[in-house]
Order: sequence, then C-alpha cells, then structure tokens
Amino acid sequence: MRLFNVPTAAIALSIVASICTIHSSADGLRAAAAKIDITPPRPAYLAGYSIARKSEAVHDHLSARCVVLDDGTTRIALVSCDLIGVPRFNTLLIRKQISRVPQSQVIIGGTHTHSGPDTLGMWGPTLTVSGVDKPWLEDTCTKIARMVDATADAIKPVTLRLAETSGLKRISKNIRLPQILDTHLSVLQLQDEQTKKPLVTLVNYACHPEILNNRQMTADFPHWLYEAVEAAGGGECIYFNGAQGGMVTADFDESLAPRGANWVEAERIGKQLGAAALKVIADAPLVTAPTLSFARQVFSVPLANRRYRALINMKVFSGTLLPDGSVETEASWFKIGPAEFVTIPGEALPNVGIFLRAHMQGSPRFQLGLTNDFLGYILAPEDFGVDLYGYESGQSVGPEIEPILVKNLLQMIDAKR
Repeated sequence: MRLFNVPTAAIALSIVASICTIHSSADGLRAAAAKIDITPPRPAYLAGYSIARKSEAVHDHLSARCVVLDDGTTRIALVSCDLIGVPRFNTLLIRKQISRVPQSQVIIGGTHTHSGPDTLGMWGPTLTVSGVDKPWLEDTCTKIARMVDATADAIKPVTLRLAETSGLKRISKNIRLPQILDTHLSVLQLQDEQTKKPLVTLVNYACHPEILNNRQMTADFPHWLYEAVEAAGGGECIYFNGAQGGMVTADFDESLAPRGANWVEAERIGKQLGAAALKVIADAPLVTAPTLSFARQVFSVPLANRRYRALINMKVFSGTLLPDGSVETEASWFKIGPAEFVTIPGEALPNVGIFLRAHMQGSPRFQLGLTNDFLGYILAPEDFGVDLYGYESGQSVGPEIEPILVKNLLQMIDAKR
C-alpha cells in the first residue's frame, strides 16, 4: 500500500450503421502488447457501492493493458482498463487520437473494479455532482491512445495458442439465481515466433471484481491474476470480464475478514484464476496460419431510465442524447484464428451470455463485457422490472437494450455461418 504522493425506438429502427466486415488473408500474424499505469495521482471518488467514497491510499497500481494484432490485412487493438467501465464518450475520445489502428477496430473494455476512480459521474460527493476527475480522465484517454499507437509500431511475428475450460470452483457465484452460472474460462496466448516466449496472455472470465470495499484503490482480484500469469512467464496479462450481471460475483468466505477488506480472498481468487488460465493454455497446440476478421454495428437504444436522463441533462453523465431520446452504442464481432469474440456494451446477465454463447460458432468463444461502452445492466425483457432484479433494472438504460443488442450480435454471427 502507498499513500497518495504520485506525480434504445423499435429494433427495426435501431440500426444507424450497417455491418462493416473485413475478411483477411493468410499473411502471417504479428502482434505486440503493452501496459501503462493509469492510477490517479490524487484522491479520487471511487466507483461502486455508494457515493462520496473518496480514496485515501493506493494498494496497487491501476493499469491499461493492450494487445495489437495484424495479419497483413486486418489490424485490431484490444485494450482493457482497471476501471469500473469506459463510457462510449471516452471510447470515442481515445479512438480519435489513434492513427496506427483503424479507429472502429479499437476495442476498449473495463475490468469493472469497484475500487477504481469514477468514470461515469454517479459516485461523486452528492447524487447531482459528478465524481469524475476530468483532467485525469482526459489525460488517461490520451495516454491509452498513445499506448495503442506505440504498440502497433512494435508488432512482430507471433504464434497463437487458444484454450478454454469450464467448471471452475470457488471463483464466481450467482447470488440471484445460483443455478445460472457460466464458468467458461477462455484464454488466448501469443508467443514471439523467434524466441518462443509468451508476449501476452488474454484471460476472459465473468466475475464482479468487488471483493474489496474500502478507501484504497485497487484492481481487486485482477491485480493478483496479473501477478500470477506474469510471474510464471505468461507475458503481459490482459483480463476482460464476461456476462457477469445480475449478480455474478466472487465466491469467497466473507467471514474471514471485515467486510470490504478481504485481501486474502481477493489474492486467492486472482491467483487461482491465473493458475487455471496457465494450466489450460500450457498444452494447447499452435494454431496454423491464423487470420483475422472483424465486423461492427453502431445502433441506438431508447433511454427509458428517467434518472439517467436527468443525470445527462445535468451534465453529471458525459455524452448526449439523440434527438429521439435514445443513446448511441455499438457491438463488435471478430475472429482471431478459430476463436470467436463478441463485445457487450454493459453488464449482461448470465442468461444473456449463455444464449449468445450457444449461437456463436468459434472455439474458444470470448464474450468481452463492459466493452466500448458502459450502459449498466443488460436484462432480457422478461426479467426487467421483476422483484429479483429490481436493483439491476434501476441501473439499466431500459428493457429494450437486450433484444436490440442480441439482434445486432446475431446478425453479425449469422453472417458468418
């Protein structure tokens, strides 16, 4: 630990941009990875749990981690940040400053730590005052953009390994409906073609990083995931969350420490997840002549949440509403070799993720939650507003986001059948 002393209209009308699809040729895969420190240099309002929770110290540095992949025709950047989420307003700000990767093919996600700075505005000193440190956030967006460009300039020939497993124990649980839990762990690893050493290990698993609830900044369990993978020679470790909404959280014994201060269990879960990722990827075969393909759709979703409307109008939330009262967001589909990826602009409930996984065709299948936007919980219409999901419904843009999102994702997935 250190003290602060460091410098949705009907579905048919929702699509506002058609699918952009790029097919690639087998010219050899190149890639590079990097990370930067994005820890605020001063106390910040922490995102999650309650308002007015201002940090007093930093337990571990927050980071933004990037991998850029290029097969000679298509170039994609994947960025994950130790943040509660990255709203589309900030995603677009980052992309505008990037020149070495097609901006629409820059994927930016948040790990969803509940012990990082407010990036949305709703956890400030009062309900009507934004908690965002705007100078820090703008500087962070610039730093991320520069990292992406620098990483793109450093790409080199790589080999690809892919693996997945499921049934992991004592990592995640669903406290709403325990029987509905997707425990898929998907792993991608790139190795330097010349040295045979891993450059990056990307881990995708659904779980809220909310073990810790105090006034210290921390990436929560992803911090120890990074440590475990990197100490074992796995290269830079990148974590993308999955469909962890409603409410997929960490599976730990809360009686072992004061509430919000269970550092031991956060470390155990991070290291256990890291060990599982390394184990499943260790014997994975090399993928022969992997290529990249990419598709993206931008669409609008009616904003039914009156509180969110008010917060936008009061400038507590950044961004603007479209003239019809909807918000614009996006989803992407892409493949890296046989691996299939979809992005989700918020916290999809596990049943949504399970449905999408059943329709995906690749192997393994990655679901990158809280990616390219931060629109709160994404519930199926039949779940919206029921008592069990009262909290999630109140933290969602509305009941139409799930069918609109799924329609757009299935359109991209089905185009590849």
